[in-house]
Amino acid sequence: MTARAIVEVLLLAIVVLACWLGVIGMWRMREPTQALHYLSLPSTIGAIVLTIAIFVGVGPNQAAWKMLLITGVLFGTNSIVTHATARAFRARDLGHWEPRDGDPMEFINGRNREAP
Repeated sequence: MTARAIVEVLLLAIVVLACWLGVIGMWRMREPTQALHYLSLPSTIGAIVLTIAIFVGVGPNQAAWKMLLITGVLFGTNSIVTHATARAFRARDLGHWEPRDGDPMEFINGRNREAP
């Protein structure tokens, strides 16, 4: 194996690890809003490392630049989609998404956090 192939395999192994850590993290969380944090592993770290692996493997050709564009889109939309999903969870649980007096706060360590 060449050095380029070894680097490419190592980068792809990091991508797979990031995806599996994201899946395991989502699976282990009790609350859906906690699980949303683990979406960032595959969509940021995984996509960035995959883009680097493609540039290492094939060089700066059309496929590599398209992957860079896809990575930028994933990186830019990840926080928007996560926020919209969390808002949908809140609307499902409370019937509205705006904060109102008397709404429960997020639970921290099994206790209800008091508003400052």
